[in-house]
Amino acid sequence: MSSRSAGIKLVAFVVITSVTGLGVAAVVGNLRFGSTHSYQAVFSNASGLGNGEDVRIGGVPSGKVSDVELLSDGTALVSFDVDTDHALGAGTEASVKYKNLIGDRYLDLARGRPDPSPLTEPIPLDRTTPALDLDQVVNGFRPLLQGLDPDQTNRLSSSLVEVLNGQESAIGNLVSELGSLTNTLADRDAAIGSVITNFNTTLAAVDGRGDTLKLLVDRLTDVAGGLNGDSETIAGSLVKIDDLTAAFSDVLTDNRPRLRPEIESLGVLASRLNAQTDTLDLVLSKLPETYRLTGRASGYGNFVNFFVCGLAVKYGSGPGDVSPMFTAPAERCK
Repeated sequence: MSSRSAGIKLVAFVVITSVTGLGVAAVVGNLRFGSTHSYQAVFSNASGLGNGEDVRIGGVPSGKVSDVELLSDGTALVSFDVDTDHALGAGTEASVKYKNLIGDRYLDLARGRPDPSPLTEPIPLDRTTPALDLDQVVNGFRPLLQGLDPDQTNRLSSSLVEVLNGQESAIGNLVSELGSLTNTLADRDAAIGSVITNFNTTLAAVDGRGDTLKLLVDRLTDVAGGLNGDSETIAGSLVKIDDLTAAFSDVLTDNRPRLRPEIESLGVLASRLNAQTDTLDLVLSKLPETYRLTGRASGYGNFVNFFVCGLAVKYGSGPGDVSPMFTAPAERCK
């Protein structure tokens, strides 16, 4: 008894899941199981329209495209099926419209001119409208779209698609987005004008120095050629520079303990010299005249012999404002 009950439950589960799966497939695939009538329409361009695309009447899915064929005159013959509940009149008009932003299209049917007779012949070219090349339209807006952020661009593109599909209620949204765009450009009017003015000034300066610029380019070409000819020498010099850098690094490494106090003393000396800037300026300003007088005193036989055994510079009034004494190792100075 339990085995039979389990079998019944299994069968019920399989049936329910199968029916549910078929229902989902029918909804997702927009499958139609009722009887249909076949019709045809001639388009100058049926780009993007393929088998299985929706056929809509008043925005309601009512059929499927069954075939798209290229005729000898370059036009496209589109065959489609429509539910028998929707009989098409002889004045029916057809157009290819965008379904979404990724390029999917569908065939839209409209009543057209009043004609009670049924549609039996293919809808002619004068009553069909191909899909507008949205890429060309959006590319035409590219200079404007560059002034928008991605969210504004997406909203504007969606509004364009809706308007091009005949949904006039989206015109207000499109106008609003265009108004936002023009406001953004107006806010940047001064910056844009400044960029254009400066660019014109730059171009005028470059144009006025065309000969100099040409000469500069020629000289740069010569320099590049010379460097290319001396590539081996330059490469050898780079190797020598690398060796020199390594040797200098070794010297600094070996003498770093001795250099540190000297560098610290230089910092102290620099700070004291900086504090006595006025005195240094005065001394330096008088040095040229002192040199001139010294040269005149020894220039006509009145020779003055100096031998400096030691030299120190006092640059301030304090007891410590004096440089170290530099002495000569001569015998007379001992």
